[in-house]
Amino acid sequence: MSTPKPHNDLPTLADKLDWTEELKRLSQRIQDCHTPHVLGVHGDWGSGKTSFMRQLQRKLGGEMPNDASVVDFNANGSPVKPEQYQPTPEEKQRQKEIITIWFDAWRYQNEVVPVVALLHEMRRQMATMSVLKEKFGKTMEIALRYTLNSLADIGKSIGIEGLPSADKVEKLGNDWEAKHHAQTSTSDSLRSHLHVTIQALLPSEDARVVVFIDDLDRCNPKAAIRLLEGLKIYLNIPNCVFVLGMNERILVDAIREEISAPKEIAPEELKLRAAHYLEKICTDIYRLPLPKDAGILLGQWIENTEQRNALTAALGKTICLPPNPRRLKALANQWDRFADCVAFPASQSDQEIWAVHVLIAAYIHQFHRDLWERWYFTPDFIREVKIWCDTVTSSLPPPAWSSALKLTQKQKESNGPWQTNFPNPGDIDIFWLDDLIRRYRDNLLPEDFIPLLQGKS
Repeated sequence: MSTPKPHNDLPTLADKLDWTEELKRLSQRIQDCHTPHVLGVHGDWGSGKTSFMRQLQRKLGGEMPNDASVVDFNANGSPVKPEQYQPTPEEKQRQKEIITIWFDAWRYQNEVVPVVALLHEMRRQMATMSVLKEKFGKTMEIALRYTLNSLADIGKSIGIEGLPSADKVEKLGNDWEAKHHAQTSTSDSLRSHLHVTIQALLPSEDARVVVFIDDLDRCNPKAAIRLLEGLKIYLNIPNCVFVLGMNERILVDAIREEISAPKEIAPEELKLRAAHYLEKICTDIYRLPLPKDAGILLGQWIENTEQRNALTAALGKTICLPPNPRRLKALANQWDRFADCVAFPASQSDQEIWAVHVLIAAYIHQFHRDLWERWYFTPDFIREVKIWCDTVTSSLPPPAWSSALKLTQKQKESNGPWQTNFPNPGDIDIFWLDDLIRRYRDNLLPEDFIPLLQGKS
């Protein structure tokens, strides 16, 4: 049997998360919304935002990059090279109505005015689009270069070196236009000029450009703010839709670090102000749905059918895995590693126990380094882990080594009316396996894990 190849973390065009209806609904929303419009796609890190946005871009007829940055697959599971992909008739029709642009924000986070880099990227991608080549030929590059030169001049004039307050953001644009109104008419202002140029470049009068901005939450706070400001001040024009991929919590934290506020303001109020600032720019936020069944999703990345069936039987209806595609894919890589350390048993009941052993070893090794290192040197440590997981139903105090972690079924020491029995799925300090360990506690003997700890079969 061939050794499974480790899974990579590239965005994929293969829909493993049952996003079909979501993509259909959101693509229609983008086509029908009034412009200008800013749509935020929120998801925790690893939730699949980039894959979702790439699939949404294709749904809108967007051309995929001709490189290895996005992975697509045939029905038989073999990868498809971008140049081999043929758009559907529906996608070809949408290419005449919608121009899509992809912008990796974090790659330009060191730009003083990131919106300039965005317009350069728009020019670069538009220059290769067949639907625009058919309409404009070589004149397209000249028109865009003129627009970009104008933007560069205005960016130097504004000279945004620090972060203005939320109220000052719009005032900057208004002040600039008022200052230059004597020299230039309204129709020659940057925003109007940009609108006219984009309108002229689009395939038809009713067409629109949809700009996907990814990894905004990976930028340093100043870069994220400057790009948001640029969208609000300069690109708030008709025929433009912006789709921002973001971890809303991370982005609000970044804004909170940068906004101007009195020193005596409470942290909670400062966070609310940061959220309000984001709302002024992005009034439409779509929250990416979590995987409906993390166990089934993990199984999709386990190639061996017998092992996958054993895992499914062991998990049953237990919720014991992080509902995060990236983390599950990483866990599948560890599964493949540890599955070779213990022989696969013949009986079905033993196969379930085998799957539980492999899953526990793979999970702790991948997500809880401190626990793994204790366990590696002291195989009996699994007994302490079992006792800790049992503290949900007992009055025993948690061990010192667990202070940074939370069990899924015990979020607070008190049993007050507001206590939750399920963690926030986006939290990274959750020990997800506690319920599974309680179910199989009698089958988790230290000696059974020694081959897994040693990494030997």
